[in-house]
Amino acid sequence: MNDFSTILKKLRKSKGLNQEELAAVLGVRKTTISNYETGYSTPGGSMLRQIADYFQVSTGMLLGDSVSLRESAPGADPAFVSIPVYASLSAEEGASLPLYQIQLPLSLMGEGHFFAVTVSGDRMDRSALSDGSIAIIRKQNFADNGDVVLLSVGSDPAIFGRLYRFGTMVSVAAESSNPMYHPVIVNNGEQPVTILGKVIKVLQSI
Repeated sequence: MNDFSTILKKLRKSKGLNQEELAAVLGVRKTTISNYETGYSTPGGSMLRQIADYFQVSTGMLLGDSVSLRESAPGADPAFVSIPVYASLSAEEGASLPLYQIQLPLSLMGEGHFFAVTVSGDRMDRSALSDGSIAIIRKQNFADNGDVVLLSVGSDPAIFGRLYRFGTMVSVAAESSNPMYHPVIVNNGEQPVTILGKVIKVLQSI
């Protein structure tokens, strides 16, 4: 849990609101507030201002040392790490070029190499990965059962999903309100499954 998560929870309780009531005030789903308070996702600029206005505090006070979404610039604060944001990715090297860079606090990110992808569609809309949000991903080629990852099957475009392994079988589960999505199940011995990284943070769309 980061400073923003702790501060938001305290402010909500100070007004005697539960998560569902605050969600109604802000015009979002209860799961969005829950994700904010657990630190799994962080609001974008306009939502951050809306929260600050409602509680009559500054965005700086609301953030503390938490995440601040901004475009990187020359001479950027060395306490921040610059992360490339892509529209989409595949397992092929050089298949995509970043749209822009964002900066996130080193203290929030921990160790590793990071990139970000703009989420498109409703495949994972029951999780924090809603359409238009930005997934912050730690680059790694492994994952534990239950991790939310970005991966490619063969040469197909990368998809988000919750990963499960059963021997050589790999299941990539969707978390969607749309019934058209079913788990992608492949035999890793027949079709190569390439894990591009693990989702560690989500920035909600501005």
